[in-house]
Amino acid sequence: MSAAGSWTEELERSCRDFPGRASVFVLDTAGGERFEYDADTRLHSASLIKLFILWHLFERADSGDLALSEEAVLSPGAAVEGGVLHRALPGARLRLDDLALLMLAVSDNTAANILIDRLGIDAVNASIRNLGCAHTVLGRKMLDFEARRRGLDNYTCARETGELLVRMAQRGGRMLDLLSVQKNVSKFASGIPFDDADDLEAFLAHKTGELPEHEHDAGILFHRTGRPVVAVALTAGPAGREAGCRFCGRVGSIVYERFGAERLAR
Repeated sequence: MSAAGSWTEELERSCRDFPGRASVFVLDTAGGERFEYDADTRLHSASLIKLFILWHLFERADSGDLALSEEAVLSPGAAVEGGVLHRALPGARLRLDDLALLMLAVSDNTAANILIDRLGIDAVNASIRNLGCAHTVLGRKMLDFEARRRGLDNYTCARETGELLVRMAQRGGRMLDLLSVQKNVSKFASGIPFDDADDLEAFLAHKTGELPEHEHDAGILFHRTGRPVVAVALTAGPAGREAGCRFCGRVGSIVYERFGAERLAR
């Protein structure tokens, strides 16, 4: 990809060739290079909605309304599948910061639901609206199938998720520490060379999401260089999990190849 603009052409071709719906947003926050493909298409967010929960949690902590050291108790019957807390015993005590870590690192749905209960769905959505989002909404808790049957669901789009990540990149600090320990390496990370998953923490802070017929990844590459690149890839349609993950990996690979050498060499 030596010719100017060739990385965007390659992304465009990958999006067109995907056997389903692809939605992509990429922004070089330092140089201003940008790529968008159906970036305003509203899709089921899957676990990408947890990024917006995280943002509001830190907003509340910044305002003094709560402390990240505040403890929450896992009550009987609160655990749902996904992550690790569904195997924890009732009565377990975790700090809000611990819950955020689990919500991101292993996409723990119980942790996300406890945070939603503490923050309030209406408050999270007010925060989302304050960000200027028109397509993103937290409509239900994780694995709340009854709410889903009533037509309530979680949605976002690549642009709004990307713009949130730009804010997170600008903020830095603990929020990026939490995002950098993502343990799902089947998407962006699959297109990036690394020897051990822990090595990714130095240059990839991200959150994956998956539902039947949906595979997503959204993150900040080169977040420790001072010149981060935000990338978001959403897929939808019956192409299958492997195709969706492979597409996300291709997006990660193209972005890494275009910006990695100049960012990581500094």
